[in-house]
Amino acid sequence: MKTIAIDMDGTLLHEDGYITKENATALEKLQENGDKVVIATGRGMPDVQRLLKEVNVKPDGIISLNGAIISWGEEIIREVHMIREDAVALMHWLDEQQIYYHAYTNKGIYTPPQSSDYFRSDLDAFTATLDNGNEVNERIWNVAEGHRRKSKMKDLPTPEFIEENQITVYKFLILSMLGEKLQGCRNSWEDQESIHITSSGRDNLEIMHPSTQKGIGLMHLTEHAGLSMDKTYAIGDNFNDLPMFEKAATSIAMGNAEPEVKKAATFETTHHNESGVAHAIETFVLNTPAGSSLT
Repeated sequence: MKTIAIDMDGTLLHEDGYITKENATALEKLQENGDKVVIATGRGMPDVQRLLKEVNVKPDGIISLNGAIISWGEEIIREVHMIREDAVALMHWLDEQQIYYHAYTNKGIYTPPQSSDYFRSDLDAFTATLDNGNEVNERIWNVAEGHRRKSKMKDLPTPEFIEENQITVYKFLILSMLGEKLQGCRNSWEDQESIHITSSGRDNLEIMHPSTQKGIGLMHLTEHAGLSMDKTYAIGDNFNDLPMFEKAATSIAMGNAEPEVKKAATFETTHHNESGVAHAIETFVLNTPAGSSLT
């Protein structure tokens, strides 16, 4: 029995935000074969469930928010949250720097009302130098606004609102099209021992508790379910997938993966817009023992 942990954005999902028929069929084939399908993503649990329900796939386990909340079947088996004082301090700093963020909490997703203005300003600055700047600007903005609507984000009046209402913060997603802003955030906070910084794309940072990582999540899930780490596969495309690649017996990078991710992988599959997960499952999972390589 094999366990296959699969990232979503840039991996299982097409760039237009859906799971292709080929990928859905491949997941069903795994489960029919007696193998376990685990979704490992930076997205929240409701988002994961909504996207999988669209293709009638029910995963065996979900590692959501990079491992902050983990489920096996219908049971939540692990929760990890940030230190509340860290979260509030980070909120104040991001507001001062005029950087967009939203925070995943036990009461929903919160973002300051002015945060969209920060993202818009950064987007305008980024696209101003592009030949097709207006087109790129409109496309990125529409995608961002669509995600906000689907996520049903709530207004965060002040950072103190988190403390006053004893809200649990699991993860921050920080967005900017300006790399220097993201690097400034990383430089300012990466030495804080009580937080962990990673990324799922060139336009974002993810900030969480140090125990919130996909690799740690995969180990907790397999231990809880009585599964062997020696028979695990991880499929992903970005930096937040690297901890999962380090723990899994076999790692598979998408054709569109970051160069560092490809370098860390056992195998490479095709692009996520070409149902690369289905290709990985057919080529490397169903026909190759975990832990093996082509060499």
